[in-house]
Amino acid sequence: MYSKCFHQILQLLEKFFIVIIKMCSSVKNDNGKVVPYAFRAFQYEKISPNKGSKLPFPRSGHRIGADSSNFYSFGGYNPWVRDEVEQNEDDDFWIQSYPLFQELWKFNFASREWTKFRNSETLPMELASNALILHGNILMVYLCVYGGTGSPFGIRCSNQLYVCKVNDENSIMMEVNTTGQLPLPLYGQALVFHNDYLYTIGGTTGLSYTCDIHRLNMKTMNWEIVYLCNGLSEYEPKGRYRHEVGFDGRNIYVLGGGTTEEAYGFQHIPSFDVEKNIWYRQKTVRDVNRGYPEPRRCHGAVQISYNSNIQIFVTGGHDGENIFNDLWRLDLQTYQWTYFNLCRLPQPTYFHATAVTPEGKLYVFGGNFSVDEDVRRSNAVFSTWLCIPKLSEICWESVLYYSPNLHKLKSHDLIDLGLPRRFLQRLGSSDQ
Repeated sequence: MYSKCFHQILQLLEKFFIVIIKMCSSVKNDNGKVVPYAFRAFQYEKISPNKGSKLPFPRSGHRIGADSSNFYSFGGYNPWVRDEVEQNEDDDFWIQSYPLFQELWKFNFASREWTKFRNSETLPMELASNALILHGNILMVYLCVYGGTGSPFGIRCSNQLYVCKVNDENSIMMEVNTTGQLPLPLYGQALVFHNDYLYTIGGTTGLSYTCDIHRLNMKTMNWEIVYLCNGLSEYEPKGRYRHEVGFDGRNIYVLGGGTTEEAYGFQHIPSFDVEKNIWYRQKTVRDVNRGYPEPRRCHGAVQISYNSNIQIFVTGGHDGENIFNDLWRLDLQTYQWTYFNLCRLPQPTYFHATAVTPEGKLYVFGGNFSVDEDVRRSNAVFSTWLCIPKLSEICWESVLYYSPNLHKLKSHDLIDLGLPRRFLQRLGSSDQ
């Protein structure tokens, strides 16, 4: 039995390598030497889009969410693209939303192609510092966009929830009608989805800051007040915006954030127990060599479950003076911080967007960086593995490395070769 299975696997591999050899050109470095594929974790790689792919303009203040096939980018801000806007007369929505981007994009990991959704007219005008969650399975995925601000910042804020099916590039973004005790219109909030409730934490009006918690029952669409910070508890955190959150199934961990004058640290993390409805302060354990992450806001954070442990990763951000390009991990079982000395973004970045795939790969898109004290914006994509994934994921990454045009093959040919359908669905081609 085992020899038969082994023979079938060898036949499948032989077919694939024949296709790969036919399709791929040798991958070479700057010195002209062939570079074989090698799996690497905790090492950022710049993802170069397909040459035929139209690119979104550099931006900051946008948000992204990821599944196994794509990440989806909503909104963003860039006041330095006026010339490009004026030349883009065929896009009325871009012109009217300038300097914000009234658009939704997706980036396919396998083909490395950008695609702009054809739904700009249905997108809200609050396009910066939203909170975003991607929730659902591969057949019916919803993009939830909550809150956010227009331009000038703080003058126009939102407390509306919008949803969009991201498996259809023509899908409209719909406003959800809600009832109950709605939160104030804010921006810079954070979201947690748990047991059919959408929790919103903190945010700012542009003048005042809060760390209040509300939740929306996604079955009844009714808002409830969970906790209002009024100074009655010694553990209530200071109001903040552009913080990030982690969640272990019971406790919400508020990571950093701040105001225009202050940034908050990571030694003692404000934590909220959603069962007892109380705030407490979680003490963390310093990294042996680097201590704790520096206080910051406008950073990125994602979480994964690995070996039954929930781990939160924090990258980039700024404190008002310093900009960061580091990567830190917080283990929610031991509350131990770990600093990754060799895993750094190519340039210090803030107001960027981060997301992690279900398999554990981090993607970082866009954001602000500084050149000779001049603020610039980026549309670059960087990625790194945050864990050792399944062997099938490493094999899939290797196949794509040697055969970057695999997405151009017909689906039935790939099926005949034995490509599992779960990988076929990731190619993002129309011939599916």
